[in-house]
Amino acid sequence: MDAGVTTFLVFAAVAAAFGVGSIVANHVLGAKPRRSYLQRTTYECGEEAEGEAQIDFPTQHYTFAIVFVAVDVLGFILALWGLTFRAANSAWYPVFIATAFTALAISGIYYALSGEKRWVV
Repeated sequence: MDAGVTTFLVFAAVAAAFGVGSIVANHVLGAKPRRSYLQRTTYECGEEAEGEAQIDFPTQHYTFAIVFVAVDVLGFILALWGLTFRAANSAWYPVFIATAFTALAISGIYYALSGEKRWVV
């Protein structure tokens, strides 16, 4: 086998052994579960719910957060792309791919937010 495949298989075996070992150790060494009738109520603390659950919650924060994350991921991918192709002899192909990717990402963001324009201030 290739050295890369062997390294991957060893890493996967160590990760699987760690995951399974953690679960087994938790069952063997963990605290015994305590059952109570209060856990079957609305909240585990035993408090009854008060008030109305339907409130008018502003959603502008989430819209701006989603746009920020999408643009941040786009910038990260383009930075890695630029580092990969910085020594390329033909500079038009990577620039074309990066421009097409950016246009596709921005059109996806616009399409995702086109129905949510009432949220944006």
